[in-house]
Amino acid sequence: MAHAFQASIASGAALGAACTIMHRGKTLVDLHGGWKDQSRNRVWEADDIALVYSLTKGLTGMAAAVAVSRGLFTYDERVADIWPEFAAHGKGAVSVGEALSEQAGLAAIDTRLTLENIGDEAAICAAIAEQKPNWAPGDHSGNHAYTLGWIASELIHRRDPAGRRLPQFFAEEIAGPIGADVFVGLPENFDRDRIARIEGFGMQDLFFHHTTMPWALTLKMCLPGTLAFRTLNNPLVLEGPGALDNEAFWRVGQGAAGGMASARGLAALYGAFAEGGDKLGVTPEVMANLSAGHPYPRKGLKDQVLTADMYYSYGFEKPFSEWEFARTRSAFGSFAVGGSLAFCDPEDGVAYAWITNTLGTGKWDDPREKTVREAFYACLENRS
Repeated sequence: MAHAFQASIASGAALGAACTIMHRGKTLVDLHGGWKDQSRNRVWEADDIALVYSLTKGLTGMAAAVAVSRGLFTYDERVADIWPEFAAHGKGAVSVGEALSEQAGLAAIDTRLTLENIGDEAAICAAIAEQKPNWAPGDHSGNHAYTLGWIASELIHRRDPAGRRLPQFFAEEIAGPIGADVFVGLPENFDRDRIARIEGFGMQDLFFHHTTMPWALTLKMCLPGTLAFRTLNNPLVLEGPGALDNEAFWRVGQGAAGGMASARGLAALYGAFAEGGDKLGVTPEVMANLSAGHPYPRKGLKDQVLTADMYYSYGFEKPFSEWEFARTRSAFGSFAVGGSLAFCDPEDGVAYAWITNTLGTGKWDDPREKTVREAFYACLENRS
């Protein structure tokens, strides 16, 4: 397993990376290597953090699970009962579970986002409430690349007795109790020398170094007016995800793409769920929902943004026939642009996190990550 991890560093496929895997509460794998930035003067240390893009969605799913467990709202409750303005343009019947499962049709919003206004959650949530859905809610799902975080944050804010939004709620109710180096909104006092900087890719790399990303998505991401373009290029038009790796974005606490985390921290949080959720006060009923998964969209699993099947569920992704990333279907987690993956499998007792600062151009099953995961499961099979 260590050899599989080291191979991507030695080959140059990953500037730096880290992987932590837990099984039934014990850390079995704890690897890190490579460099924190392109100068290759600073080595990646065990507790270093990096921008983890859509792994943040899993953190938001955790926050929602804790909120449901505390009785702030239920997955079956209508969003509009919590947030009345949300009912505009035929969205009144959308449930919390549907919204968190990326079925509400709010992947793209018409409001122009910038790094200057992206922290104004009140204004952005007002725009989301007024947005005409991209498809009939419940018919399909689609990658809510940024909006998922704001939707969850507004739900928490409106029902939390302290009025907290997602960044504060996550810090105080999830990361803090576990003692994990995972942040939705990086604190001012965090040591910036512990941040591994992102080596991104340009849009041309999607064509010249094409791997597992669907060609339909590659083309649509570059065609103004398509849903993929409107979703994935707002706020950054054709700049590539590496452009988000900056101080302003680290600090804003964007709940779908702005998380900062170490592999150890991610594994510790997923470990709490792999062990049943008791450490965070997650109820057995909520754990059962997360393990079973939200019902599929009425018209199937094809992601209206990514153009390929994907199973979104309560803020997470789950295994399905085309992507069995764990041994059992009880698993839930999230993958991110560039190849990172973090998840837990409560039935198997596994918590897994692999992150890198070198963004690949694939969809999921990044070969650098997949070789480590497969090596781990091969070892687990031999132990069983």
